[in-house]
Amino acid sequence: MINQAQKDFWNGPAGAGWVSGQESMDRSLTGVTEALMRRAAVQPGERVIDIGCGTGETSLLAASAAGKAGAVLGVDLSLPMSGLARDRALAAGLANVSFMVGDAQTDKLLDDASLLLSRFGVMFFEDPQAAFANMHSHMATDGRLCFACWQAPKLNQWVSLPVSIVRKYVADDTLRDPHAPGPFAFADPARIEQLLSGAGWRDIVVEPVDFAMPWGASVEAAASGLVERGPVRPMVENLSPAEVEKIVAEIALALPQQDGAISLSGAIFVVQARV
Repeated sequence: MINQAQKDFWNGPAGAGWVSGQESMDRSLTGVTEALMRRAAVQPGERVIDIGCGTGETSLLAASAAGKAGAVLGVDLSLPMSGLARDRALAAGLANVSFMVGDAQTDKLLDDASLLLSRFGVMFFEDPQAAFANMHSHMATDGRLCFACWQAPKLNQWVSLPVSIVRKYVADDTLRDPHAPGPFAFADPARIEQLLSGAGWRDIVVEPVDFAMPWGASVEAAASGLVERGPVRPMVENLSPAEVEKIVAEIALALPQQDGAISLSGAIFVVQARV
């Protein structure tokens, strides 16, 4: 089945990890969310599709900005993450947002959408050009796109630091396709432009943005979060609990602290385009 590996991944421990760590993850990604939503500039009455909405942070912000006359559809492969997003919308009293467990590469979405939005939800498709073409087909004639994706791992300290430590314990010499579905599949701006233009999008702008990722005051909690919800998770999944505990402890010792707080550097692209 299309995107089955991703469906299995996000409906397994990875999805559960994001659900349990929702507050800390959204806090760490505050800089991304602010940069994305500022450029998206959701207006009252807009119809918004949030791709890979996860636990709903950007969907809820879009719904608040769109108001009662607007509509937001959050789409995600993960049942547990979508469930939490729905609960959060109910708790916030937002009746103009709904959530769908589905695949934006193939499924029917919200018609006549004015904005396609995504915070790290577009890098996981087996056929990203087909996915962007499907999304394009649901847009209004004056619709626009605004999404955030990661730059290269070496530019993201929240990745490079734990990976450098895990590699002391795990042989990780496998040659990977840099364009394979995953967090860094869109690290090449030229590829982003090629995929979007091939799917019918125009006026494409790829803007680099640097930001700081706060991870709280506890080095132990930060180190655990980096292992449980970061790219190193697949690297340690076959290790014993004792080995993972040792890795977490070493990461904790390496985390930089300033004034009692932990902050790691991050680098993204904010991509904008029009129908």
